[in-house]
Amino acid sequence: MNNEKKHEAPFNFGNSPLIKQTEKSLQDGYEAIEKKEMTHVAAPEPQPVEKPAEPTKGVQTYIPMSMYRRLNDIKLTRGENIATLVAQAIELWLDVQESKQ
Repeated sequence: MNNEKKHEAPFNFGNSPLIKQTEKSLQDGYEAIEKKEMTHVAAPEPQPVEKPAEPTKGVQTYIPMSMYRRLNDIKLTRGENIATLVAQAIELWLDVQESKQ
């Protein structure tokens, strides 16, 4: 006798191909969870915060959302926080400005 538990669709939204494909994906997902075969993508490890060699000062600014989105994309790619990226950007900007004097 087969004792395997079958998952039934909790909703009935009809028989369209998209609904069938979605239900199949859900069913496959349930089965994978039961078999513990789901693979998880690990989030990047947070970078350790180094104690600065000198006192620091927090700075707040407003930037256009388009710039924020670009910054956030880099943050997610590198696994760093925005404060670290902004500090790097300001340091680079200051180096460029001071070399022009």
